[in-house]
Amino acid sequence: MINKNCDDCKDSKQGKAYFDKESGLLCVKIEEKYEKPKGKKTLVPFICTTCGTVNWKCIDPDEKNC
Repeated sequence: MINKNCDDCKDSKQGKAYFDKESGLLCVKIEEKYEKPKGKKTLVPFICTTCGTVNWKCIDPDEKNC
């Protein structure tokens, strides 16, 4: 849910998703530069630095949007 005072999560930064080994939960952290699969569509989390909302976007190296 987007925070009312957040201004539509415009301050989002690219993150990385990973599985926590202890809990088995899918987690995300802000990490803008990391190696992504080459030539494949990739689902990437964008985390709002104001409210913490996570929005997922598809990055395709051959197209502008997925």
